[in-house]
Amino acid sequence: MSDQDSGLQSNHRGKKRPRFMPRSVLRFVSANLGLKNKNKGLDMQYERLVQWATGVWHERWAGREFMTIWASAECSNMIAQKQVKAGRRLRGKARYDGVEKLDCSAIVPISDYGSRGKAMVLMATSGAYAFKFYDDVDGPFEVIYASSYFDDDVQDLTAVALVPSDKLETWASFEFACARAVRPRIRRRRDVYIIGGTDAFFDPTVDWDDVILPDDLKTELLADMEAFFNKGVGIYRQLKLAPFRKLLLAGVPGTGKTMLCAAMAKLAIDQGRIVVYVSGSDRDGASFEKIQRALQAVTAARYPVLLIVEELDAYLQEDDKARVLNVLDGVESPNNPQGALLLATTNYPEVIDERIAKRPGRLDRIFVIPTIQDEYQAESMLRHYMADQWKEDHVAIVSRLVTQPGAFVREAALHARMLAAHAHRTEVTLEMLEESVESLLRQLHSGNDFLKERRPIGLVNNNKRLNSGRLSRNPFNQHE
Repeated sequence: MSDQDSGLQSNHRGKKRPRFMPRSVLRFVSANLGLKNKNKGLDMQYERLVQWATGVWHERWAGREFMTIWASAECSNMIAQKQVKAGRRLRGKARYDGVEKLDCSAIVPISDYGSRGKAMVLMATSGAYAFKFYDDVDGPFEVIYASSYFDDDVQDLTAVALVPSDKLETWASFEFACARAVRPRIRRRRDVYIIGGTDAFFDPTVDWDDVILPDDLKTELLADMEAFFNKGVGIYRQLKLAPFRKLLLAGVPGTGKTMLCAAMAKLAIDQGRIVVYVSGSDRDGASFEKIQRALQAVTAARYPVLLIVEELDAYLQEDDKARVLNVLDGVESPNNPQGALLLATTNYPEVIDERIAKRPGRLDRIFVIPTIQDEYQAESMLRHYMADQWKEDHVAIVSRLVTQPGAFVREAALHARMLAAHAHRTEVTLEMLEESVESLLRQLHSGNDFLKERRPIGLVNNNKRLNSGRLSRNPFNQHE
């Protein structure tokens, strides 16, 4: 298997799917299929699936006892159906003999798709099937299976199955084989795996020394990560706990959380760890399904993993909040024996309510990433962004940068250098830098808070976005 065979890249995989049909069409489909409708009192969709499956069972296996169970949606995933071959031996002294597709009036077959290696393939699928097995003692038997989307808002792919009463062990073994086939597979490599987004990988380029934040904050954060991977994992395992540590970086937009994540990702890769980044920049947006896929990847990894989730608050919406709480509580935490460290960020700590922030164990540490604290930090940051255009008289502007986020300094330096280029000057004067700072402050005071809305300014950034026609390949290039 090549490094490209990660299975991490997907446009949408089973949950929180985007709406491509008008709501009127969705309501029409719901009404005709009997989907959940609280006002009209129609049957729940799972009841219709069970009724259909029961009828099929009596036609094919009259007189044989069965049990009705919630089943794994991964059994209808096209990747699993392709990779789990007929003839595979399963627990319960049985083998898998293949699958037959069935017609079910209560299901509209719909397939998801995404990249698997270098090819685009079908993935999560709604549909009805008869999975065939052969028991060495009892002979052939089947499991009647149906998976469907239950809700036009959440659109969870959920499945039911009718299983012979004495064959649950074999069916559980088959479900496990399907789950393993679908689960993302990752190897240690020199770049970051992306869950969601437009690309499967990216190469972090931010060095630790490029992060201009208070030294004590950087030291404490780095020490926490290294202590966990070097010593903490063993302590967790001694206590029979999944070695999963959770850190939150909280601060207003533009303080450097994204750059800090990029630098920590580069450090982790240099230490031989795997880095997984959850992106909300594709058309699916922020959904728990992406976090779930990331957790599967973390669990399947054979190396220590740094898991990065930016803007955690975006995932704490409606039903997804309870699922995220389960992950943070440990109910659905990844169990990677080599250790997994979650590095999450938020621009809006007030959204991270007390159920998360103040309950011990849900977040192990919260690091507040501040705005610029003093003139020394402001000057260091301005020198960094001015680079070879720095002049000593630029120090006069430094006091006006204190209390601003780092992104303000970056944009001030960039705008001043653009002013010099526009004037056909080879150097940036203090007057140009002052004009740039004044321009940014006017925008802030006028209510056009471009920094908080993460809208880049300057001809360079705007042209890049207009020319590319899509989001940056590297999510860490989207500076706060």
